[in-house]
Amino acid sequence: MTALRLTAPELAIVLSGALWGLYWIPVRYLEARGVGVVWFTLAVFVAGLVLLVPVVVRWPGARAAFTPRMLVTGFLTGGAFVLYSIAIALTEVVTAILLFYLSPVWATVLGRFVLAERLTGARLAALGLGLGGLWVVLGGESGAPLPRNLGDWFALVSGIAWAAGTIRVHQDAAVSPTAHVTSLFVGGTAATALIALLPPVDPGPPAPLLAAGPVAIVLGVAGVSVASTLGVLWGVRLVSPGRAGLLMMMEVVTGLVSAAAFAGEAFGVAQVVGSALIVAAAVVEVRPAARPPPARPAGGRSRGPSGSGRPP
Repeated sequence: MTALRLTAPELAIVLSGALWGLYWIPVRYLEARGVGVVWFTLAVFVAGLVLLVPVVVRWPGARAAFTPRMLVTGFLTGGAFVLYSIAIALTEVVTAILLFYLSPVWATVLGRFVLAERLTGARLAALGLGLGGLWVVLGGESGAPLPRNLGDWFALVSGIAWAAGTIRVHQDAAVSPTAHVTSLFVGGTAATALIALLPPVDPGPPAPLLAAGPVAIVLGVAGVSVASTLGVLWGVRLVSPGRAGLLMMMEVVTGLVSAAAFAGEAFGVAQVVGSALIVAAAVVEVRPAARPPPARPAGGRSRGPSGSGRPP
């Protein structure tokens, strides 16, 4: 039997997704102490930008983040992160995570029409399993996983924005990962400021954020967010968007398990079956396919997918 193997970019996506599954913990912890999620999110993005300043100064390639195209990409990826962060505070953790993870559906559709990717049987099977898991967990007695509140809508839109953003990241694989991360934090800062102006969103008072404890948490979360985002955006440059979205479903595992253990949210039969289907979707997608080895050019080394001796 062929062993399950992940490339370095795929492993970076999986590990970063696992970390993102725990993002709800500082959000809910500070919310319970009077820190509004909008202010917390804005503080994390501003702190992330501060941490990235030495990178931008030292590596000129990171300055590509400020081109018009990259700023649009950053607004999509950063806006997705912001919407997801706020959704965690406005709805159940499980609901926010799973609605966000409709993103592989949007990524696969966009990948088919924008990147002309072929819809393989494995990809279709993986999507079917993933959607089946979402249906089991969110359908309940209503029979359909429809958004019920503002948090649900934010989570759903965040998945669409993330899919569109990662399509653009994949198209701009020649741009350095640090530029992609910088554009995400610039775009996320702008998106947070805009969301704070929406009438249905109550940012709450900023004063509780200024205490020593919340400041330390913000700095820690910002550091982890920069590192994990760098891992994801480095990975999605080299992995197709639909596949990347499915690999990131590791966040579903860590999110569901941690929410069941610490948030007091339901984790019954529906959650077990649904999350198992979603994990199965990821396994089907990353299972090595039986394919012939790449042809070796006469008198030379085997060549990478771009035709060169190294990955694109």
